[in-house]
Amino acid sequence: MHLKTQDKVMNNVRYPVIDWFRGFAILLMVIYHLCYDLDVFGYIDTVFGTGYWVPFRYVIVISFLLLVGLSLQFVHYKKINVKNVKVRTLQLGLASAVVTISSYFIAPQKATLFGILHLILLASWLGLLFINRPKLSAIAGTTIFALGHFVETKLFDSNWLHWIGMVEYVRPALDYAPLFPWFGVVLWGIALGYVIQCNVFISRSLLNINVTQSKFNSFLNWAGKHSLIIYLIHQPLMYGVLMVVSG
Repeated sequence: MHLKTQDKVMNNVRYPVIDWFRGFAILLMVIYHLCYDLDVFGYIDTVFGTGYWVPFRYVIVISFLLLVGLSLQFVHYKKINVKNVKVRTLQLGLASAVVTISSYFIAPQKATLFGILHLILLASWLGLLFINRPKLSAIAGTTIFALGHFVETKLFDSNWLHWIGMVEYVRPALDYAPLFPWFGVVLWGIALGYVIQCNVFISRSLLNINVTQSKFNSFLNWAGKHSLIIYLIHQPLMYGVLMVVSG
């Protein structure tokens, strides 16, 4: 089914279930960072970057980026929503700057030069080239994801090119989410969004999912709608509380 037949179904649609999933991803991220902070202050003893923490982080990052791709397809499928692009660029640009600047004060040797917010900002521009192109999105996404995981070269080791990925030397950073492989996941989200939009049954089924049937689900739905501000404040808040409690 072509998207034109979906206009009555898709016009000005916001899927509550997408907000719920984004809220769930935020919850997982808060849990991850809370465990990290508890380890820093000596309340638990674990080694991040090894064992189950690796797939746990992958689940969080992939969830966020798939939802970024879905949202891009849903918002811009008729035509590029210029107002949305401007607002999103301003919000993510300011948020990315806050993350980078604050990281220099917190850990100068591990400053975040290109983290998840920087990636989402760039992906929000580049992804516009793939809207309504599901096959291209799927193929390009898989290629980018594979290259990012299996190719390493010194060409991108410098600070100026580190954001691209495929590096031999991974610079220490509080957060690092390079274009390769992670933009590939955004492209998968765009392709998935197109598939959802082209299927009336799937679209209406998602719309009919009740995500407010409990207080917990309502909370996740709310968190998904305010994910950016939660992302910015949760870590300083938790770290500050633990610092006070630890005396």
